[in-house]
Amino acid sequence: MARSESTLDLEDLASRYDTQVLREYLLEQEEGSTRQRQGEDAEQATLPDVYDLRQRCFRRIRVLLVVNFIAYWSTLSYCGYSYYLRVEEIGTKALPPMEVALACVFLLGTQATLELAAAVCLTQPVRLGDGRSNTFSSWDVLAWLAGAGARCSLLLDALCLPLMKRGSSLLFLLSASTFAFAIGVFVFAVQLRLLFGMFCSRDHFSYDKPDLFFKGRDTSGLMEGTPIAARPPAHREEEDTSDLRLGRAMPVNTIKAANFAHFNDLALLHLVLRRHYLPISCQETQEFTMSITSFSRCFCEDVVQCSLKFFFIMDCQVNLLVLFSLLVSIGQAVGSCFYASTSAMDLRTSEEVSPND
Repeated sequence: MARSESTLDLEDLASRYDTQVLREYLLEQEEGSTRQRQGEDAEQATLPDVYDLRQRCFRRIRVLLVVNFIAYWSTLSYCGYSYYLRVEEIGTKALPPMEVALACVFLLGTQATLELAAAVCLTQPVRLGDGRSNTFSSWDVLAWLAGAGARCSLLLDALCLPLMKRGSSLLFLLSASTFAFAIGVFVFAVQLRLLFGMFCSRDHFSYDKPDLFFKGRDTSGLMEGTPIAARPPAHREEEDTSDLRLGRAMPVNTIKAANFAHFNDLALLHLVLRRHYLPISCQETQEFTMSITSFSRCFCEDVVQCSLKFFFIMDCQVNLLVLFSLLVSIGQAVGSCFYASTSAMDLRTSEEVSPND
């Protein structure tokens, strides 16, 4: 029907105007359609490339994350117990033993080095595709420091518990309750649950799907529907992003690795996976998870622990460990909130525009 109408329009134009006018009209129509196609191609070219995380690479990342999980919590338990024995022997003036300090430094240094090495390996396809020698930016350095600060702050909070117990029963009760609730439930338990899910291909639990914590699999359909906060970007319409959701299968293994890296405070590894291995339809969900976990941990753990450490210094004992832990907690809380409140897609847009300016 539309074709017959267009034929009638051309016949009507041919009967009213001469051949030259009709030729100019057809050229204008063709140029308009060409410009429209070029605009669509240019808009498609601005979308970032999404790489596939191969199964072998996923297994290696899974081993790295599992070793990191076991080493971190084992070191935290050992250092906390060793320092508890020292505090019971000397009192609130006691500083951590040398082996405790060396174990903490070795753990944090090894984690930071392995995280950076894994991030470099994951950005190799980007370097080969774009021909760039350096795919990292200053924001990646901030992510690396924010993750290291979060891991260090958690270690120091655990080491301060023996001092709280020896100095004040009330401060110890508040500090231990906060640590058990904010870290034991919402960090360790979620980490352990995500760890089990990485070894089960049918498990789809994530922070934005809390209903799958026990059953692990949505019986109504695997990964159906749009996850929480998985909305299209503000500058793109819903129909423009339908091809992004339907053209690529949901990278379940990549999502599992990114979620587990985030909850282990490996911010740089999480950023690289989110930027280069997840489609845009999944990145908003990752940013939502990162924001809500960072702010909830800041207000439920860091702010409370900073207040308790301040009262311990004022009322009980000026201990250098507590003072150092207070400063680290303040810096980590501010840095993590600043990092989590900035969208990675906005940063990518600004980086693409800045070279032309």
